[in-house]
Amino acid sequence: MYCKTTDLDEYLQKIIYNHSKQDKMNKKLFSLGVLALLSAGSVAQVTTTVSVGAGYANQKWYSFENGEMATQPKDNWDLAFEITGYSSAIFANTQKSNFTLYRAPFDINDYGILDTAGISSWPQLHNNDTSWTVGAFNRGADPTNAFDLGWGVYDMNTHFVMGDSCFVVKASATSYKKLKIVSLANGIYTFEYADINGANSFTQTITKASYAGKNFVYFSFATNALIDREPVSTSWDLTFVKYIAFVPPSATPYGVTGVLQNKGVTVAQADNVSSPSTYTNFSAHPFKAAINEIGYDWKEINMSTFAWDIKMDTVYFVQDKPGNIWKLRFIKFGGSTTGDFVFTKEKLQATTVSVAENGAVISRVVLYPNPSDGSATQLIFSNEKAMPVSISVTDVNGRLISATSLETAAGLTKLELPTKNLQAGVYFVRLSTANYSSTQKLIIQ
Repeated sequence: MYCKTTDLDEYLQKIIYNHSKQDKMNKKLFSLGVLALLSAGSVAQVTTTVSVGAGYANQKWYSFENGEMATQPKDNWDLAFEITGYSSAIFANTQKSNFTLYRAPFDINDYGILDTAGISSWPQLHNNDTSWTVGAFNRGADPTNAFDLGWGVYDMNTHFVMGDSCFVVKASATSYKKLKIVSLANGIYTFEYADINGANSFTQTITKASYAGKNFVYFSFATNALIDREPVSTSWDLTFVKYIAFVPPSATPYGVTGVLQNKGVTVAQADNVSSPSTYTNFSAHPFKAAINEIGYDWKEINMSTFAWDIKMDTVYFVQDKPGNIWKLRFIKFGGSTTGDFVFTKEKLQATTVSVAENGAVISRVVLYPNPSDGSATQLIFSNEKAMPVSISVTDVNGRLISATSLETAAGLTKLELPTKNLQAGVYFVRLSTANYSSTQKLIIQ
C-alpha cells in the first residue's frame, strides 16, 4: 500500500519543508544531503578474481554491487539477436575456432540457387567491438540509407524489417550453412538456414517479448535451438569474454580476451597515473560508452618472459547500471592457464540523485530492511516534484515477480513491497520514471 512516511521520514520531510524557499540549486544540494542519511557511502578497496577458466572456456557477467551474475560456455552459441533496443543488431560468434560468417553475393530471392563458388573472395564479417548496436550481420549496410540494417531494410509503412541478403556460415571445419534473415515483424525475428544444397532446411522464429529485459537471445546450429544464456540486462555491468577486436595499426580482426561493458555503463580511463593505488579523481577524465573502453589492452605479453605484464599505472572509473562510480585496477592476469582476471574495485560515489529534464529530482532506491525476512520490506525515495513512477521486482533469472505504477507527490515516499510470499534468495527492485531508473539488490532471508 502507498502511504506518506512517518517517524524518521516525517522528520526528514520537515527539514525539506524548511528548505523549500531556497533556490533550485540549494534544493538539489539538500536532496543529496537527505539521501546521505538513507544510503551508504563509499566502500573500501576489495581485491576480486573473476575466472573464465582454462583456455578462456567461459563467458562471465559481473555486477560491481553483486559479484558474478552468470557463467556460460563461450562457444555454446553461433548467432545472437538483439532484444532490447531499436537497432535490430544480429551478432555472430566469430571468435570460435573454425567459425566464419560470409556475406554471399546473392540477393535474398536467389537463396535457393546459392552456391559457394568463389567463397574465398567473399567478405568475412565480424561484430563491431565498440557497440552492441552493430553485429556482424549489420556490416555492409548502405551508409546513404538510414533504413538499411545490413541484413534487411526497415519499411516506414509496415514498421517491419524485411531481409534482403544471403549469408554463408562456416559452422565447423567441414560444415557450411546458407542463411537468410527473413524479417523482423511484430516483434518476431524469422530466419531460415539449410545445407548449401538445400538439405536439412529449418525455419526459426524468436519472439522478443519472450525475452524481455535481456540484451540478446542466442541460437546454436549444433542443437538447432535457442539459448537463453545471459542475465537480465539491469543486473550486470561487465562481461569477461574472448571476442574479436580490430587490432591496430591495420585494424586486423584478432581474437582477444578482455572486458566489455553493458549497455548504459560508461568508463573513464586514466593512463600513466603516478599513484594509481590512491588516485580517485574520476571527474578529470571523460566517461565513454564504447563497450571496449576497458577491453584487452591493459595487459600485454612479455616476449622475454612469456608472462603477462599488467599496466599497473592505468586506472578505470566505471559508472555502473544504477549510476554508482567505481574505481577498477587490474593487478594480475592468469592467461589461458587459468583465465583469471584479478583486480581491485572501490566504490567512490554512490548514486544519490538524478536530475530529469523537467527539473524533477528523484533519489536512488533505498530498501529497508535489507536483508529482510520478507514480512515488511519498504522502498523509500525522495523527489522534488510530483511524477509517475514504476516499481518492479524480479528474481536473478529476470522473471518478473511484481510490477506497480503510481503517482507520487513531492517529498519522501514510502512503498511497501509485496515480499511476504517470496522464498529466500536474491531479488532486484527497479524504480523508473520517464528520465531515470535505478536498480537495488534485495536479499530475502
